[in-house]
Amino acid sequence: MLEFVGHIYWLMLPAIVGGVLNMVWVKLPILKSWQKPMDGGKKLKDGRRIFGDNKTWKGFFGMIAFTAISAWVFGVFGFFSGAWLGFAYVVAELPNSFIKRRLDVPPGKSGGIVQTFFDQADSAIGYALLLFVVYPATWQDMAGLVVIGTITHYIVNILLFFAKLKNQKG
Repeated sequence: MLEFVGHIYWLMLPAIVGGVLNMVWVKLPILKSWQKPMDGGKKLKDGRRIFGDNKTWKGFFGMIAFTAISAWVFGVFGFFSGAWLGFAYVVAELPNSFIKRRLDVPPGKSGGIVQTFFDQADSAIGYALLLFVVYPATWQDMAGLVVIGTITHYIVNILLFFAKLKNQKG
């Protein structure tokens, strides 16, 4: 079991390192023009934003770049496979942000327990699904990535909160 958990963490390493580096990156006062919301501030007919202020182009491209670099530096995957995994990670977060805006959950906040779960699980699910394309993953790998990835995402977010890189625990 310990070997399996280690294997899953090895597969997740590019996203973990990429995610932490991305949080540092979005806080840096450079490329401020990229700090624009992906939805451009637009609202739908219901009067609510599409994704909200926290989904920015700087964070979107940063996650792709830092996951790609981490995948390559640590030798987990190639650069381009890492980039695709970073892309899957950030794209998988968008439907959850869209739903949260429909439910009037403020950007950067979670709703109830179900919403909190999906806040952590969405990117792990996206990463696991694309992993199946870029790596000979088993169904056990994918399930492990979703379960362990969701728990790890929550723990890393708490650590990022205490490091003052996130505004919300978990």
